[in-house]
Amino acid sequence: MNEKKRIVFQGTFDPFTNGHLAVVQAARAVFDEVIILLLVNPDKKPLFSLEKRQAMIEASVKDMPGVSVEHFDGLLVDYLKAHELSACVRGVRNSTDFDYEKQNHFLSQKLYPALQTLFLPSDPQWECVSSSAVKTACEQGTLPQEWSVAPLRLLKTIIHTGGKLPKEWVPEPVLRELKKTFPKLLVF
Repeated sequence: MNEKKRIVFQGTFDPFTNGHLAVVQAARAVFDEVIILLLVNPDKKPLFSLEKRQAMIEASVKDMPGVSVEHFDGLLVDYLKAHELSACVRGVRNSTDFDYEKQNHFLSQKLYPALQTLFLPSDPQWECVSSSAVKTACEQGTLPQEWSVAPLRLLKTIIHTGGKLPKEWVPEPVLRELKKTFPKLLVF
């Protein structure tokens, strides 16, 4: 019997960026199915509701066969055990991301020894793009649509762009919601 190869890409995705989308595309090139898993993190105050984030992600991946979006209120390892899955993918933009994700992997593997994590290096164009960077740019008034930027480069970019959001930072469905949330947002 030929079982499908499935992998989980977990996060809060607040909001989902083109950097996240690139991880999904890369994982989908190797796996039959990619499950984008929105995890509830009680320590974070999200900009968008869980339902809105799920809708934005679904709209962003609607043309990608083999990609689904789910949400879970609990530990990743509990979701994996319940669904008999063992593979996760994490995008890493830099050594700081790698160290953080590696530590999370080892801690999670203590709880679920079957866990295997695939670390995908970011495409250089997304190296500085993060959900936090997108939110900061929006709060400053403008967002480059293609961005997801690491803190230092984000600050430099915001200073140089006058707080604008590069349109390449986020998928179109996410950009529409950001414009609704930040009506004065300037996109370039």
